[in-house]
Amino acid sequence: MRFIILCLLLVSLVIAPQAAFADKANTIDEAAAAYNSEKCKECHDDIHKAWSSSWHSKSIVDPRTLKTFRTFILSGADKLPGVKRSILRDMCLICHAPAAAAASDELAEKISGLVVTAADDKDAAKRDAATKELSKLNINCLSCHGGKAVGPGSQIEPNKIYGPGKGEPPHKDAIGYDTVKLPSMKTSEFCAPCHHGCPPGMSSKECPTQWTVYQEHYLAHGGKQTCQDCHMSGEGGASHSFPGIYEKDFAKTAVELSLDAQPTRHFYQLTNKVVPAVVMNVQLKNIGAHDIPHG
Repeated sequence: MRFIILCLLLVSLVIAPQAAFADKANTIDEAAAAYNSEKCKECHDDIHKAWSSSWHSKSIVDPRTLKTFRTFILSGADKLPGVKRSILRDMCLICHAPAAAAASDELAEKISGLVVTAADDKDAAKRDAATKELSKLNINCLSCHGGKAVGPGSQIEPNKIYGPGKGEPPHKDAIGYDTVKLPSMKTSEFCAPCHHGCPPGMSSKECPTQWTVYQEHYLAHGGKQTCQDCHMSGEGGASHSFPGIYEKDFAKTAVELSLDAQPTRHFYQLTNKVVPAVVMNVQLKNIGAHDIPHG
């Protein structure tokens, strides 16, 4: 509870300046329309398929996220005087669903209600319906490559596609967007705004986010890998499946595990019997760039 209250009090420090939206969205469909990336998969089908299986594609409806947001709403926003459920938009959804930044206060509160329903309602049909509606909001192509989410506080022009590579993809002809090279997309700093969350100057001891731990316990000790080096590495180029610690094969790359097991026998005094037993020596070392697991 203290953590939730701290988050609410720090909101003005943590949240990056948001672009002013002339027209607020009153439905989820209206909010999602500005981030519609269906056109992207016509030319980037493999990337779209990889993204579709990623945690970014279910950045609200993943059960862990739903339950965390539910607790934030019921034990945080609902318990504090003067705080409305629309704060979910201003704190959590700026990263988990950038399209929701355009949501009106009424829609933001509706989204919060859908989160509680999807996480807790006893009626499975209601849970499924709420989850389906929320799944329209996620972190998609335009969240990272579009003009509205390239960086906090940046002066970004609308109707542009940002990418780290060279060349002039035909975005202008296909979707009316100019293509702009953005070298910072290959840096860890590009990921930091959404994988951080502390006011400036706070250490990893005070605020142990992926970013503070990565800086102080990895880079400061000679580490060279970027976020993309680990989480976007793939055959033939950058992978958009963004694997994390919950993917078994990926987890193997982040830890060193040594296990020694020796059979023995154990005298079990409660039954007065000698039973088979195992003596185990387990050594586990984190060789990743930040704490594991981490949110």
